Amino acid sequence: MTEQKKTGKGSDSFFTRFLEDNRRVFIFSVIVAIICWCGVSMYQTQDAEKIIKNVRVQIPFEGSLPANNGLQIFGEQDYFVDVTVRGKSYLLNDPAVADKIELSASLASVSTAGTYNLPISHSLDENGVEITNLSKTYISVYFDELVKKEFDIVEEVNKGDKFAVAKGFSLGEPSLSVDKVTLTGPALEINRITSVKAVATIDKELSGTETFEAEIVPVSSSGNADFSHVTTAQDQKIYVVMPLMFSTEVTPTVTFTNAPKAYRDNPVKYTVSPEKAKITVASNDVQHIQSEGLSVGSIDFKDINNTVNTYTFAADSVQCNFDDSIKSFTVTIDMSAMQKRWLEIPVEVGDAKLPAGAEITSKTIQSVQIVGPEASVMNIDSSAAYAVPVLDGVELHKGENTVPAKVILRTLTDSWVRGDYTVVITVK
Repeated sequence: MTEQKKTGKGSDSFFTRFLEDNRRVFIFSVIVAIICWCGVSMYQTQDAEKIIKNVRVQIPFEGSLPANNGLQIFGEQDYFVDVTVRGKSYLLNDPAVADKIELSASLASVSTAGTYNLPISHSLDENGVEITNLSKTYISVYFDELVKKEFDIVEEVNKGDKFAVAKGFSLGEPSLSVDKVTLTGPALEINRITSVKAVATIDKELSGTETFEAEIVPVSSSGNADFSHVTTAQDQKIYVVMPLMFSTEVTPTVTFTNAPKAYRDNPVKYTVSPEKAKITVASNDVQHIQSEGLSVGSIDFKDINNTVNTYTFAADSVQCNFDDSIKSFTVTIDMSAMQKRWLEIPVEVGDAKLPAGAEITSKTIQSVQIVGPEASVMNIDSSAAYAVPVLDGVELHKGENTVPAKVILRTLTDSWVRGDYTVVITVK
């Protein structure tokens, strides 16, 4: 039995006995470490190749020949090339290697506008590493002079599948927010432009006048020119106005200017023929016109006499579309119940700023017509009115100058001055 137990102990593995000897384990570990170190060192010191992607190509433009000739680079501004380098593995694995690669495009051949294939030169400031290949040996760069030019524009509307006009409305003539556009770009492209369109795409139902931003589309005579580098100056935006029109019947009216206060508070009575007019107007004007009427002309009170006054206004002078049967409007104002009186009134300087050496030669204006109710007019005398020169837009010269005059009634509010008057100013 004793011998069998000894035999069992002897069956322990060699590996177990080896691990129980610390000295043997230490020696073994050192040997393994040396072998690994030698393997790694051999790998790191071997020659190898590596591709470094997307290395920027520098373009030394400032102070170059094309820059001094007024040229600019259009299109792509950033160029990148894949670079193959060769050297020891431990050097190639250093991230700093990529930062030491310098690629530069030569501008020596660029003297005029055009597209040039610029050769790429390279250098690498790293001992033991060399550049063996570039994915590109040149870059294609477009040079030209930057110019600016103004063009007339025309609108163009593209109607999508959903385009429609709401019931009861009609589509008027589209218009543009401006009639000219300034474009900038390379001279070659700008000089190919023969016309410019402002294109708006509409794919919805319109129920009122709307404005749409338009795309600026240059056009050439050949139809296939490249305008990829042309832009609007200062990013100018152009809009197409799509007016929706509405047909309605309105009452023609007139407006009055220089009306006495009494007639501003209680407008003078008049008639317009025809009394009604069928018009087509922009949808956003319908409500205002239906409630206020449509003014077909303006009458200055200085032109109204104490008679039956008749005025005619052409329909085409009003900014809307009338029925074709309407050519003009006749306005009648019956002022035959009014009284007229002629007065001689004094001339004053008033607020007029006379230049040095100038004086008003006219001391009075004769036969000034005063129109109004009889009770008011008959109580007016020369002290109730005066005239002042009107010098706005008038250039006085040496000698006598005949200038417009304004006649002012001091207190009365239901009478008015009829006619045009002048005074003489003498400049020494």
